[in-house]
Amino acid sequence: MPQYAFRCDCTATIPVGIAQAGSSVRCEQCSKLMEVPGTKVLRTLPILEDVVAGAVPKAGFAQRFLPALLLAIAALSLTTAGVLAKERWFSPIEFGHTEEEFFAAFRDDALQDPPARVWDHWKYLVESGLPVHQPPDYFVINEYFERRKPWLIGSSILGALSLGMFLVLTFGQSKGRLGSTGPSA
Repeated sequence: MPQYAFRCDCTATIPVGIAQAGSSVRCEQCSKLMEVPGTKVLRTLPILEDVVAGAVPKAGFAQRFLPALLLAIAALSLTTAGVLAKERWFSPIEFGHTEEEFFAAFRDDALQDPPARVWDHWKYLVESGLPVHQPPDYFVINEYFERRKPWLIGSSILGALSLGMFLVLTFGQSKGRLGSTGPSA
């Protein structure tokens, strides 16, 4: 319902609705009790605003598109992070070993061999040449996950940030709508 500009003797403007016609209102500036005229006279006064009570102002394209985009980015990023984390969690190796530890264990095993076996290995290497170095599966799998670690961290951060921005933007818009539709006295 429109609010009409009812003027007090002290030149203050009092917003008055049709429902208040014939009743009395108190001026906030001078505290004087004023009689509100009837509906015929009230309709001749200037209208303060055309806001209908309970109406929600329409959101612009950016206000509708941005939360949807942020939610889509958050869903995609957090899904990617979840898949990478699950893959790493259920990997067949324990993380934390180094190549130095592996070669130290390999050297200790070689030092435990009897001299005859070392001689046999030496003859085999002389006859066939050095074999192509094939790293153990642990290092291949570890390198695979190390290459994916930045994606895991980046998608987790991006997902958390866009989800947070979505929540802030959504709750900010809903608070703005609630504040603008409250009753004006």
